[in-house]
Amino acid sequence: MEFKTVDFRTISLVSHASQIVLKILTRRLESIAESNLGKDQFRFRKVCGTRNAIAALRILYERNLEYNNDVYVCYVDYEKLLIAYTEPN
Repeated sequence: MEFKTVDFRTISLVSHASQIVLKILTRRLESIAESNLGKDQFRFRKVCGTRNAIAALRILYERNLEYNNDVYVCYVDYEKLLIAYTEPN
C-alpha cells in the first residue's frame, strides 16, 4: 500500500502552551525595546512605521524650504553595510 502526503494533515509542532509562552515573551520584549528606542527610531515598531518617517521628513523639508535653508539627507542601508563588513576580500 502506497501513502501520499496529501492524505495526511500536517501536525503542529508547537503546542498551544508554548504559543502562549511565546506571546508573553514577545510582549515583554516589545515593552523593553519600546522603552529603549528613541522617539526618532522608525521601522520595526507598530506606532512608527516607514510612512511616518517619510511624513516627518517631508514636513521637515517643507519647513526648511520656507526659510531657504539647505537640507541634507543621508540614507544608510545597514543590511548591505553588514554584508560588506562580514565578507572576506
